Amino acid sequence: MFIKEASELSGATQRAIRFYESLGLIKVSRSGKYRVYTETNVNLIKMIKEAQSLGIKLSEVADLKEGNDSFNWETVRDLLIEKQQDVAIQIQQLEIQRDRLAQYRESIDICIQGVDSDL
Repeated sequence: MFIKEASELSGATQRAIRFYESLGLIKVSRSGKYRVYTETNVNLIKMIKEAQSLGIKLSEVADLKEGNDSFNWETVRDLLIEKQQDVAIQIQQLEIQRDRLAQYRESIDICIQGVDSDL
C-alpha cells in the first residue's frame, strides 16, 4: 500500500509518517520512487501515535528500538512503569494544588463576608 492508504489506516498524517521514517522509527521498502507500506508499518505507526498520546516523546520511542522494526519489550515495559509513576506524582501534586485553591477561596470568602458586614 502507498502512503495515502497507510495514513488512512493508521490515522497519522502523511507528513507525520514521513517524519517517523526520517527519524528511523519505521523502515519502509520502495518500489521505484514510491514508498510501499506494509501492515506491520501501519501497526507500528499506530503504536507510535499511541505512545505520543501517552506523553512519550519520539526520541524516547527511538531509544526503545533495537533494530529495524523491533523493540526491546522489557525496556518498553520499564518506560511505561516510569511514565505511570510520573503521572501518579502529577496527580498527587494536582490534588494538593486543588486543596490549596479551595482553602484560599475559603479565606477570600471570609474576607468578603467581613467587608460586607462592615458596611
